[in-house]
Amino acid sequence: MGHSGLTKWGLGFIDIASDTSALDIGCGGGRTVERLAGIASDGKVVGIDYSPDAVVVARKKNRALINKGRVEIFQETVSSMSFSDGAFGLITAFETHYFWPDFRNDLKEVNRVTKQNGQLLIVGAVYKNKKFDRRNQRIVNAIGMTYLSIEEFREVLEGVGFSEFDALEEKKKGWFAVKCMKKEGAGTT
Repeated sequence: MGHSGLTKWGLGFIDIASDTSALDIGCGGGRTVERLAGIASDGKVVGIDYSPDAVVVARKKNRALINKGRVEIFQETVSSMSFSDGAFGLITAFETHYFWPDFRNDLKEVNRVTKQNGQLLIVGAVYKNKKFDRRNQRIVNAIGMTYLSIEEFREVLEGVGFSEFDALEEKKKGWFAVKCMKKEGAGTT
């Protein structure tokens, strides 16, 4: 629906192998989980969301893939995930990082569940940029949310053990995507 264009654009920024194990943080209604499962056709996709209502909707949306053992949906928080260290080769967050309770510490938890050489992709439509700053600041003030520039993303991500940072902006729409990797030997600090 409203986010599908942003999701498609953001996923175009990364290469996803067919056997990828992926985690979508804040999976909402499960459309991104479904899309990831279509790309990672020989892999496994897990979605988590804090909202029990979203989990119900995402499970219904992905029922056939769940029944095939290709998708799982859980109610969890990014701050304390039940997954083992290095469980996922790809972690995505589409317009959800804004609401993580403690962005830096939550990224340490994301780093923990990322495989060595695994990818993290964060995509959104609210970030510090000159063109949309007035609109974005009103949203941030009204809701209260993480609000970073591309450079601030780089600093935080590198500070918790990610490297090979890259960013993409769709300036006309105010979209951004940041990607990075967990490199061999990179741990959280």
